[in-house]
Amino acid sequence: MTDERLKAELLSWFNQQMDLSSAQVDIVDGFVFMLKKIGSQSNLRIVGSSTLHPRFWKAHYRAFGYRLRTKADQHAAKQMHEFYIRVALTDGFISFEEKKVSVTAKGIEYLSQQKEQQLEQILTHIW
Repeated sequence: MTDERLKAELLSWFNQQMDLSSAQVDIVDGFVFMLKKIGSQSNLRIVGSSTLHPRFWKAHYRAFGYRLRTKADQHAAKQMHEFYIRVALTDGFISFEEKKVSVTAKGIEYLSQQKEQQLEQILTHIW
């Protein structure tokens, strides 16, 4: 699978999950949720060197009402995890050190931005 297809599949999945009657932008709100949760919890479990424990993501699914019924949904959710972590690491929003993850000063600055600016920054990793 090419990188472009991965991105298209992930965007398609986000569109399917999104409530069009809501002002919520799942890709931004989910990313912000991840950063805030990492920032508020000092003892998050890590699997391997840079993977958040599956329980972390289950809370994310509940918060956003994602129902992962099919293997395709589960695959898309895994792509979402990888995308969020890759963006956060690439932009320096989080750091993994000695089995701990924390939000950096850049991450805190990102959280203070307007939603439109947050979306633009995430979209630079898609387009």
